[in-house]
Amino acid sequence: MPTMRQWGALLALCAIAMIAAYGCGRKPADVDATTPSQPESVELQPRTIPVFCYHAMEPDASGTYEVATEDFKEQLAAMNEAGYETVTPTQLADYYEGKAELPDKPVCITFDDGPSSILTVSKPLMDEYGYIGAAFLISTSVGGEDNLSWDDVRELEAAGWDIGSHTACHIHATRVSGEKCAEELEASKATIDDEIEGECVALAYPYGLYDEETLDITKDAGYRIAFTIDRGPADQTDDPFLVPREMVVNGNSLRTFGRWLAQEKLHLEEIDPPRGHRFDMSTPQITARLADDIAASEIEFTVAGKAIDVDVAEDGVTLTLNPELSTGANIIRANYWGSPQRETSWVVVCDAD
Repeated sequence: MPTMRQWGALLALCAIAMIAAYGCGRKPADVDATTPSQPESVELQPRTIPVFCYHAMEPDASGTYEVATEDFKEQLAAMNEAGYETVTPTQLADYYEGKAELPDKPVCITFDDGPSSILTVSKPLMDEYGYIGAAFLISTSVGGEDNLSWDDVRELEAAGWDIGSHTACHIHATRVSGEKCAEELEASKATIDDEIEGECVALAYPYGLYDEETLDITKDAGYRIAFTIDRGPADQTDDPFLVPREMVVNGNSLRTFGRWLAQEKLHLEEIDPPRGHRFDMSTPQITARLADDIAASEIEFTVAGKAIDVDVAEDGVTLTLNPELSTGANIIRANYWGSPQRETSWVVVCDAD
């Protein structure tokens, strides 16, 4: 028979065991009942976002895709005077994903191909305004003649620039197989991720070309955002894998550049078949719904500079386009020349002989 002292020791041991098993006053279920709180989603404000695509920059520009240094200086001054603040593709991806807001007047300045002038000419001029940009690299060309080296790339990244992909070998995405396209996008991203401190989250489609399969491949390759050279500014209604950019080339006047800064997006919704569709005929029909409060009759639709026949339904907003396509990639453009000017465009592909 245990003594009183032995009973006391046994009770104490039981109490210790219960505390170890259940905690002080908590039931076992309570331990797993709480989970880390999730951040609240950001209520994003609509934004009109001019996105510009540059290539090389030289004092005496001669090639089509070179921009004269003095012209770039004037363009930067125009952006600054109008109150624009630069944002990166990563910031745009965060915006589209509902994670972060953008400044009131955002602008995104991007450079394709990776020429060395990004670091030696363009960046010093942008530094004067506290502007940063994005360099889209052809990964197999880094370190080549007149191109950025990987040390140059890391210097840009350290200064706050985004480093994106322009594929491994600058392919025509609409002319290669899906397997080849995936290989190009995955290899470029992997190479860049290995060379920089952060992550390559953005892709610029070479030649601005894409189709529906390209969009799926881009998402599967791990990119968060992708850029075209479709016309008009970006805004909150965009598919983040079809962000438009205005291509700035040799000889664009400051007046033209100012118009690009001031214009708004032309909103065509429910485009069917969708952007990037591949047609097996040269004379398809495309339907869309005009979402802006403007007259459909005042919109100019063209493909390859030729007017497109457009039928407007009785509701005034349902449009049927009857373009005549050429074999290969075609860019359908829509322009409203009123005030403010509005613009949009998209790529479709014709597989008919």
